[in-house]
Amino acid sequence: MNTPPQFPAYVEPGEPKWRRWWLALLVLWGAQSGLLLAIWPEGRPRLELWLWSAVLPLFWGLMLAVRTLVWRIGLMNRDAYHQTLQAAERRWWRKRGKALPVRQVLLLGPAGLEPLYYQRLMVGTPVPQPMTSTDAVVARLRCQLSRNETRERSMALGRQLARLVLAEIGADARWGDLRGLAWAGDAGGEAAFVQALAAGGVTLPDARWPLRSLKDLDALIDAVPQVCGDDGAGLLCAGVVSREYAGEGEVPGEAGFLWVVGRKGALRVHRGEYLQPEEGESAGELCAQMQRYAGLAEAPADCLALDVASQSAFVEGGWMVGPHQLAEYWGALGELAPFVGMSLAALQVETSGEPCGWLGKDEAGRLAMGVVVSHGDA
Repeated sequence: MNTPPQFPAYVEPGEPKWRRWWLALLVLWGAQSGLLLAIWPEGRPRLELWLWSAVLPLFWGLMLAVRTLVWRIGLMNRDAYHQTLQAAERRWWRKRGKALPVRQVLLLGPAGLEPLYYQRLMVGTPVPQPMTSTDAVVARLRCQLSRNETRERSMALGRQLARLVLAEIGADARWGDLRGLAWAGDAGGEAAFVQALAAGGVTLPDARWPLRSLKDLDALIDAVPQVCGDDGAGLLCAGVVSREYAGEGEVPGEAGFLWVVGRKGALRVHRGEYLQPEEGESAGELCAQMQRYAGLAEAPADCLALDVASQSAFVEGGWMVGPHQLAEYWGALGELAPFVGMSLAALQVETSGEPCGWLGKDEAGRLAMGVVVSHGDA
């Protein structure tokens, strides 16, 4: 996971040893006074003797003042250094707490073409059982496409996602001023998606952003204020995947998602993080960090998982999935899994108005998590 910046500790300025200073004054002044009395010529004024006796205390006072000044400057520098570090840490948390404003979410998956199905998954309402292909030795979860679409499935999924988008949103003013597309998946699916939208009357600008990992999502969150400078401006985040193979005990799946993003959005998709136990990170620490991103005092009451491994990993942090284990509806989705998890959480937040956490793993097997919150009407 990303962690706050680490800076070297400030060397604590040493306080003057007051007792030693006073002891040194008494010893040196006494020795000086004794020496002066012993060698002072008779007949010379005693006043001059005492003036000479005052030289050492005055010099001692000057040295002590310099030493105290150095100490005080060190204290001020220490306080300024700590304030600088605190400001840098606050800026870091403020930046990491930014989220992607999402206006609308659509999902395409093996359970069917009706978006309502995916809103029902978190409330226990029965939905159609996912389609499982029977034309291969390996069982696969497949979206409802033409049976002739056995090759180039990602391109077929891209076209299907575009048709679903046009059916649900249309090509009217609700799109706003589109600034580009952030795409997750291969180039073939992207080209098919863009062409199908253009055929339906929605032409996307040439601007593109990759969306392959949570790092790409971070970059997109940071870029949105500049890209969508106007309130009505927006961009699309979308992607499709069709997996042929998966790990042991997993079923390859298919899915597609789309977000309409703008500077104003009723949903806030917060930055996700990967768990890195090899770096000494614990699931509890990561859960606490995700809650701080979203300003939550405790784990979200609603939480979903797209695989068993992530469901088990984050229990220690209080993120309880309960009945919301959704692997059977999606299968293994590889790099698209975190984005499908965010989309499902966003649909749940849209329905309940309460924060919803998501858990999943990407194509490299890295466990990831995040949270989506409601931002009211926007």
